[in-house]
Amino acid sequence: MAITPKSLTDEKSKPIGRSLWWRFLKYAIVGIFANAGLWAIAIIYLKNTPPTYTSEATLNVAGNGPGVSVNLPEIGQAYTSSASAFGSSSSDPRENYKIIASSATVIKAAAQSLKIPQEAFGEPRIKLINNTTLLSIAINGKDPEKTQQKLQALYRALNEKLNYLRQTERTERDRSNQKALSDAQKKLTEAQRRLSEYKAESGLNSSSQIKELISNIELLRKQRSEIYAQQQQLGSRLKQLSVNLQLSPQEAADALVLQTDQQFQKSFSEYTTATTTLKALLSDRGPNYPDVVAARQQQEAALAMLLERGKALLGKPVEQLTLERLNLDNSNGSGGQRAQLFQQLVTLESDYQGLTAQVRTLTQQVQKLETRLQGLSQKEAVLDALLRQLQIAEAVFASTLAKVDLGRGDPFGSFPLIQMVEEPSLPEEPTAPKPKLVLAGAVLGSLLVTTSLTLIWWRDPLATATKKILKEIVA
Repeated sequence: MAITPKSLTDEKSKPIGRSLWWRFLKYAIVGIFANAGLWAIAIIYLKNTPPTYTSEATLNVAGNGPGVSVNLPEIGQAYTSSASAFGSSSSDPRENYKIIASSATVIKAAAQSLKIPQEAFGEPRIKLINNTTLLSIAINGKDPEKTQQKLQALYRALNEKLNYLRQTERTERDRSNQKALSDAQKKLTEAQRRLSEYKAESGLNSSSQIKELISNIELLRKQRSEIYAQQQQLGSRLKQLSVNLQLSPQEAADALVLQTDQQFQKSFSEYTTATTTLKALLSDRGPNYPDVVAARQQQEAALAMLLERGKALLGKPVEQLTLERLNLDNSNGSGGQRAQLFQQLVTLESDYQGLTAQVRTLTQQVQKLETRLQGLSQKEAVLDALLRQLQIAEAVFASTLAKVDLGRGDPFGSFPLIQMVEEPSLPEEPTAPKPKLVLAGAVLGSLLVTTSLTLIWWRDPLATATKKILKEIVA
């Protein structure tokens, strides 16, 4: 039998056809099993996975509260203000609340309120909404109503935790504030005690005492100047009159004393008469004449009585010349005028001595007050320092007390108030599993598996055809 080229070609094509058939069958079986497994997994997931429901809520974190300012007259100003919780770019209270709401303590408290295990409660999902003060909370559950109750319980547990933290913070702050208030009160009491003791010790109660003392000194100086001027004027008159009378004020006073004594005046009159008689006898007789001797003896006796009486009146020995100078005899008509001048001289002397005594007294008073002023001025610096310490202690105590009282009015300083903007929702449809999404995934998976196997199956034929085409092009 002859072998032709056609028969040879047929013999070669039979093994190639069978090879392609087996390769197709192999990939087809793999594709069927792969798609079957993929769809089986999807169907089993849909059949065996229990539905999951999600309840969602939206919370608002409040901003700052109003500030409070209290002005304390003559003491200072107490000011309190709640800074905005969102005033810092480095911190956001919502992040704190997110951590607190996700903490095991809050979740455990929420689970206990529903009487379910903590593991069955689940983890909440919290999301911060940008550019707002809002945050959204979501939680999963197997039952719509129980899921809603879980979110409500979580909100209550979060509020309880925040209230506990606020109360703890307030207790700690109150303890610290009470200690600061107690310290400020002790300092105030000590400042008051030191000031009172110093006032009692120094005799200086306030700066007004020094002002009053200075005013008194100036008034006394003014009075002294006025009286001194009167004294100088009166002294000039006294000196001039004393020169004119050629008598001192004391001698004028002695003359007036002698003038008012009748016995002295009688003795002086007898002495004057005896002296006149003696002068008349001596004009024409010698000193040894009996009547001259008798007149001289009479004169001497009158003079002796006169000197003795003058000594008794003035309390000091009196000479004859002095008696003649103090003579106020009015026999020639000038005695009365001379007596008036003597009286004026005595009066001026008395007034002068009175003014001198006043000047001396005022000078002593001024010196005494100046000495006291010098001592009080030195003590004033200490008093002012103690007063400043007292004012500072009062201001610190008042501001601390105001801070304690006003600080109690804002319990949301560190943990702002949260408000439920959107109540926990009651889910109507489960969020998982989602059949449409699972089926779409299965279809997409089948397409990918089938396409991949087809490309793998066509890999060798395509490679052979490509080589053949390249050889023909090269040839």
